[in-house]
Amino acid sequence: MSDVPYEPVACRLYDELGLRMMRGTSCRLVVEDEGGRIEQTGQIDDLYTEGEAEYLRLNDGTTIRLDRIRKVVDAEQDSV
Repeated sequence: MSDVPYEPVACRLYDELGLRMMRGTSCRLVVEDEGGRIEQTGQIDDLYTEGEAEYLRLNDGTTIRLDRIRKVVDAEQDSV
């Protein structure tokens, strides 16, 4: 999937991620990668652009390309 061209995300998703970063709230992200869907939980430390793609970095250093995110929920919710 790393060879797949970046697909810009909806402004709504970007805005939601930005608000969560500013508030410092933990969230759970459902992310689709080469191996299927995985969940990542943490606080968003940064939203940035590298090349033609947009990314976020979690507080544990995990980097996620924004067009791989399928769902964002509060970390306290039971299911995604």
